[in-house]
Amino acid sequence: MKSVSYKLASVVVITVLLLLALNFTGCAHPPANAKLQIIPMSNHEIADLRADDIVLIMRRAGFSDDQILELGPDLREGLLESGAAQFKVGNKIEAIFAIHGDCVYVSTRMRGSFIYDVKIGSIV
Repeated sequence: MKSVSYKLASVVVITVLLLLALNFTGCAHPPANAKLQIIPMSNHEIADLRADDIVLIMRRAGFSDDQILELGPDLREGLLESGAAQFKVGNKIEAIFAIHGDCVYVSTRMRGSFIYDVKIGSIV
């Protein structure tokens, strides 16, 4: 009888953990009608990036060519004026870009994190 209750308890715990994980990660793709927006964030450092830099880091972060064309100038402006920016769909943050020294630190929900060195023009 004890083994049945342990099995049931383990199934319940696994189910609850799975539901929590799915709730926190959300959908892999935002709804078709959801609009991606960029929000500048306050940072102590800024950088004047070239268009090539913006294209490279946005591609690495998983943005489509259309999204780069549409949102790239706003990202460049946000990093130049505020030093950081986040991309949101609804209330979910999809990516954060922040300047620190000669680097752009990027963290994305779907593609992980990476660092772009502005001086050498490469991901490190």
